[in-house]
Amino acid sequence: MPDLSRSPDDPARPASTGQQVYEGLKERLLCHEFRMGHVLREDEVAAWFDASRLPAREALKRLEYEGLIERSGRRYAVRHYDLEAVIVTYRMRAALEHLAVDLAMEAQDQGRLPPAAFAPLAQMLEAQRAAVDTLPRAIFSRLDAEFHLGIAALAGGAALLADLARLLDRIRLIRSDEILVDSGPLAALEDHHRILAALERGDGATAKAELNYHYSTTVRLHQPGGRPSSV
Repeated sequence: MPDLSRSPDDPARPASTGQQVYEGLKERLLCHEFRMGHVLREDEVAAWFDASRLPAREALKRLEYEGLIERSGRRYAVRHYDLEAVIVTYRMRAALEHLAVDLAMEAQDQGRLPPAAFAPLAQMLEAQRAAVDTLPRAIFSRLDAEFHLGIAALAGGAALLADLARLLDRIRLIRSDEILVDSGPLAALEDHHRILAALERGDGATAKAELNYHYSTTVRLHQPGGRPSSV
């Protein structure tokens, strides 16, 4: 527990490194501790991690670059994604995941993707099933991201995986507002099972259609009246 009796700039205070503050704050952002738009003060962030303001400021700037924090003047806040930004983010995600499906299906057609390659995805769904009723929603969100990264891993290519990982971090941030109004993780798990089944039988078109449905049900949550959206 941080010693809040000292100033964050007190030289006697043991300071965390910028990396530690960055990782710790990012974890809190991705675990739905804050709603979009929540104001983050440098001194408050520093106190959370028993650090000075400098590493807190560096962490906030890094997270701003990653699309998780926004700045207005000297004020930082959890980035707010309006409907247009949500739709663009999900369309970018769709483009990357559709590419991953295409590359994975090409590898499967060429005999470079054996049936055993899908086993890790099936194991991820087992972990998700266990998390649905017993674990915090933040855990399911992490497992959800791991499943989608697992699809990209089938395609191979570090660049695709890294780009999708950054985008999924933004999706997890956006989900901090979604979990208050969505139907829970079970529906997402059912979508994942249909996506995996299509991949296993080599049906890339259906896998991409299932991904589109998966996205659209989420984007709808951000629309007035919950109207469907094509992504």
